[in-house]
Amino acid sequence: MMARSRRIRDPGGFTILEVMIVISILTFGLLSLGAMQLHAMQGGNRGRHATQAVAIAEAEMERLQRLRWTSLTTTTGFSTATSSTNTVQSESNNNVEQAYSLSHRVTDMVATFTRSVDVRVSWTEKGGESRNVTLSSIRYNREGL
Repeated sequence: MMARSRRIRDPGGFTILEVMIVISILTFGLLSLGAMQLHAMQGGNRGRHATQAVAIAEAEMERLQRLRWTSLTTTTGFSTATSSTNTVQSESNNNVEQAYSLSHRVTDMVATFTRSVDVRVSWTEKGGESRNVTLSSIRYNREGL
């Protein structure tokens, strides 16, 4: 009888195929994690811009609410937009991060008693998407004028 030769395999290591599969799974996971990080950063920028726009709108609304009734003139549409910028300070200089345009509209609801006040802030994101925030309120003629 002839003895068959058997290869005895050392069970202690990995084959090159197993190592390549693990590396490809790890690469896919790291690329997915990087894409998620970029998406989260873009979402953070959009949220920061919206928060800044609301703060600008609130400041303008407070300014309009403080005006005397006779100074708060009615408009047929939104006023001509004025610009406002959000600057970021760095060690070397100040950079404009985002430019906003601000406009308002005042319309009579009940003559000599109430007026509707709308403040709109518009801006364009880096990708070209136009966004805006509108804040509305009712102003009462508390001065009786």
